[in-house]
Amino acid sequence: MEKIITNSVNGYPEVRNIFSRYPNYAYKKDLFNYGLKLTHRITGKGYHPFWKGLFYYPKDQVTPCVFFNTINLGKNVWCVYFETTLPRLGGVGRFFYNMSIKQLTKENCKEIIAISQCAYNMQITYLKDKYPQYLDIIQAKMKVQLPPQEPLINSYSEKKLPDSKIVFTLIGADFFRKGGREILQVFDMLIPQHPQLQLNIVSSMKYEDYATHATKQDLDSAKYIINKYPNNILHYNSLPNAKVLELLKNTHIGLLPTWADSFGYSVLESQAAGCPVITTDIRALPEINNNNIGWLIQVEKKIDKNALIDTKNQRFMFSNHLKLELKRIITSEILNTPNNIKIKGEKALFNIKKMIDEK
Repeated sequence: MEKIITNSVNGYPEVRNIFSRYPNYAYKKDLFNYGLKLTHRITGKGYHPFWKGLFYYPKDQVTPCVFFNTINLGKNVWCVYFETTLPRLGGVGRFFYNMSIKQLTKENCKEIIAISQCAYNMQITYLKDKYPQYLDIIQAKMKVQLPPQEPLINSYSEKKLPDSKIVFTLIGADFFRKGGREILQVFDMLIPQHPQLQLNIVSSMKYEDYATHATKQDLDSAKYIINKYPNNILHYNSLPNAKVLELLKNTHIGLLPTWADSFGYSVLESQAAGCPVITTDIRALPEINNNNIGWLIQVEKKIDKNALIDTKNQRFMFSNHLKLELKRIITSEILNTPNNIKIKGEKALFNIKKMIDEK
């Protein structure tokens, strides 16, 4: 396979969208990579999207480039995958956005690939609003391509499921943004009456995210519930990806009742292991989950399909709705009708195989 250049080797979106498709890649530290590391060292803060959102490497103008959320300022032939809109530069001046948009119109930019139909639609809306003069040129290069996902098992019978437990698994560093607080509160209500419930959590338990505004107090409350049920709730601060995938093979049901996600890679991974998943219906999630192969919690959304969680009251209402729906689904559609697990799990796995066949 042809060698490519890219500017990131440690991001999970890059792993899922680029490296799985282009294993013969070279990582290049460009001008903006050095700026990223320097500003991080000076400020001690997280990486600003400006430094990740642009790329310039003048030494090799022959090898094609493939990026995620990054605009190439060089002369190489290139394509870019994106999850929301392009350019993605943070709160920098309009000059940089104008320059970046023009790069998308140039001949050496060959493909602009949305990882969901939602992202595609958001980009078109953005262009119509901000850069209508470039809409036709850019849209002609755009397409939708979901992240690739191979089945993790051949059939549901390969799953190693405990007879005496119903195992749920939540995966994600941003625990509270992924719906972790609401999951724990629901399990805290249900475990005393249903000791067969087991919850696996793979998360570094980050808080203070932009969606939930969770605090140290929320973290302490979450840890209290986890410690309260040592036989029912297992928390892993981190696991190698291979171990996570093995964990899913021993799981009945995946969880991603998320407040904010551009895609939701763990949903595909869970489905590939024969796990139906409980998710919200924000952003791209309805494109990969539905009530036939899992459970979709409908929430209040804005026009762009992000959850309506801008104010404190909206966040309060969202959280309560999430808990009510999680409790209803787990009680009525799982505990009371456990046959749903296998039925939906088989359909979820079949859907992953169908996606592979349709490529």
